[in-house]
Amino acid sequence: MPGEAAPGRPARAVHGIALRGKLAAACRVLAAAGHEDFTLGHASAREPGAPRFLLKRSRIGLGETTARDLLLLDLDGHRIEGEGAVPLELPLHAEIFRARPDVNAVVHTHVFQAAAFAAADAEFRMVSQDSVLFADGPRRYDSARLIATPELGRALAAALGPGRLVILRNHGIAAAGATIEEATYLAIAFERSLRLQVAAAAFGPVREIPPDELGHMRRTFDALLEERAQAMFEFLLRQIAKQDGHAR
Repeated sequence: MPGEAAPGRPARAVHGIALRGKLAAACRVLAAAGHEDFTLGHASAREPGAPRFLLKRSRIGLGETTARDLLLLDLDGHRIEGEGAVPLELPLHAEIFRARPDVNAVVHTHVFQAAAFAAADAEFRMVSQDSVLFADGPRRYDSARLIATPELGRALAAALGPGRLVILRNHGIAAAGATIEEATYLAIAFERSLRLQVAAAAFGPVREIPPDELGHMRRTFDALLEERAQAMFEFLLRQIAKQDGHAR
C-alpha cells in the first residue's frame, strides 16, 4: 500500500514517495484555485532532515504536475534526482529554505489579483478572515527581477524575514509554510483576501476589522492554522477528484 515500507527499503525513501505525492497534489490544488499561469509558477517541499528539496520542474503547468515532474535538488541547486528543466528561479526556494529552518514548503505563483496588487502602490487591508493570517502585513520585495541567482534569492529571503508571504514587485508572491498544506493555504488565502478587498472597495469606503477584534481573531486563527490548512487542502483535492470523475 502507498506509504508502507517495502521489505528492505529504508523508511526515508518511502517518506520521500509520500512527500512527492503531496507536493504534486498541492500544484494541482493551486491550479484549481486559479493560480495557474500557463507553465509558470512552482512549489517546493524540503525533504525532512536533509539539506535538499523537491521542486516542480519547468515547462509544465501546475495543473499537469505529477510526482514524476518533481526534481530533487540540494540547496546549491545541484540535481540529485529527476528529469526535466530546472526552474530558473530555483534560488527563490533554496535561499528561503536556507534562511528559514522552520519553513518546509514554498509556493511561488503569479496569481492574477496578487500580481496586480504587486504592481500597485496600495495597502493590504484587514477585510476578512483570510486577511487575518497576514495581520503583520505581507512583506515586500522591491524588485521585478527574476530570482535567478543565489544573491537575489538571499535578498528575497531577507525581505520575507520571519513572515508568511512576500510580494515580489510587478511579479507575484512567495508563501512560506511549515507544511505543504500550510504554504498552499497561505497562497490561496492571500489571493482570496485581495479579491474581497477589491470587491468591498467597489461598494464604497472599506470597513476593516477593528484592532481590538483583530488581536483576538489572530490568536484564534494562528492556533487553527494547521487544522484549517489541512481541511482546505483535503476539500480542494475532493473537488479535483469530482471534476476528474465528471470529465471521464
